[in-house]
Amino acid sequence: MRLALPLLLTALALPVAAQQAEPPLPADIFAHLAANRWAFPDVDTMRCDENPHTIAFNEKRSLSWFDWYGPMTNYLGETDQQGVYDVIESDESSITMYLHDEQRRTDEGSPVVWILRLIDGGEAYCWDRTDWSPPRCTHLHIRCQPPAPIS
Repeated sequence: MRLALPLLLTALALPVAAQQAEPPLPADIFAHLAANRWAFPDVDTMRCDENPHTIAFNEKRSLSWFDWYGPMTNYLGETDQQGVYDVIESDESSITMYLHDEQRRTDEGSPVVWILRLIDGGEAYCWDRTDWSPPRCTHLHIRCQPPAPIS
């Protein structure tokens, strides 16, 4: 009887554990990012209904453009509407990129290299840096829902 109860509890817990697993990621990270609008959920002027952004890639997937619908304030405190990155490498869940004209530096004095990490089954992304250890996930962006069809 004592053995049966732990086995029963383990069997009941398995479906719950499976439900908490990370949803599968889209098959093509580049196509998924380019097909959607993205926004900062915690910044009033950069939410989905206020000032979302799109992400585009060239055919070789060696360049990316982050374009905001309207002006925004970049990390330098300047008004901007676009960020351009060189794509260094990618895998199924991340793209490592270098921001053109990057001013921030690592502790060693090198320009910061960013890692876009797709999370929550493609419903969000965040930023990490190649010099951060352990990896971090900062500046969360969410996928904006498409507008409701008008009929």
